[in-house]
Amino acid sequence: MKYVAVKYCICIFLMTTLFVASSSFEDNDKDKLSNQNDTKGTQFLVAGEELTYEVSWWFIKIGTVRTIVTEIKKQNDDYIIKASAFIDSYSGLPFVNLHSIFETEMDNNCFSNSFISKTKDGETWLITKYKYDRTNNRLFVEYGRVNNKNDNEFNIEKVDTVTIQEKTQDGLSLLFFARANVRKRTEVKVPTMINSTKGITILNFYNKHTKAEIDAVNYPIDVIEFDGKAQFKGIFGLTGPFKGWFSNDSAKIPIRAKMNVILGSINIELIKWKRDGWMPPKIYEKEKE
Repeated sequence: MKYVAVKYCICIFLMTTLFVASSSFEDNDKDKLSNQNDTKGTQFLVAGEELTYEVSWWFIKIGTVRTIVTEIKKQNDDYIIKASAFIDSYSGLPFVNLHSIFETEMDNNCFSNSFISKTKDGETWLITKYKYDRTNNRLFVEYGRVNNKNDNEFNIEKVDTVTIQEKTQDGLSLLFFARANVRKRTEVKVPTMINSTKGITILNFYNKHTKAEIDAVNYPIDVIEFDGKAQFKGIFGLTGPFKGWFSNDSAKIPIRAKMNVILGSINIELIKWKRDGWMPPKIYEKEKE
């Protein structure tokens, strides 16, 4: 039974929403983020950016997470940013068979406008969709099932209605929000939706300049380090601290992430990328002194 936890850990690169699990949210944890985002998504993101990461548990390589910025377009006085993530376990693993697709639409400050997830379940795909009603401070969480992962229309089997007084993040938009704010020197409490439950994710931004090493390049990478905490407890003990390293350049690409879970240490590492003109920035000896 304990190996089921590894299935959920593949999702943790999506940085800080972390788990499909239950959580709690206190009324005094109100959103204070509306004026905190100091970098717009259109300033560091480019359409077509594609990043691939490998997830490992100890010496076992579990699978990959691939993120794509699919579209950036101007709409009225704002920009709409669309992104997708594809989460796939490697074939042949005895304890996990996971295939999921996340799609988010964000505003220019990298807050979630809408979200849909698709997770393979036998021969069909389970659907979870977020629809915001900002005027009435509500979020509708729709559940259903489709036969083909490319289908966006589905029969709604269940709807949960959640009262929200603040802007929130979904699992994928939170990753881009962290990228936008990684150079801050502050602690940020981010309301995060996990299915139909509200939780809080704490992000500690120090603007800490350090280095990271990955197998994809043969030099130390210039990165900004941050950490945080999932302030709720999920199934199998999936909760608590995490750490991430983003490239110290204008792109702020996630390079590595690490989290301690009930089974041990999970590592997420950048293995491939597609972004015109971008390479992981090298840290030089004089910068390490």
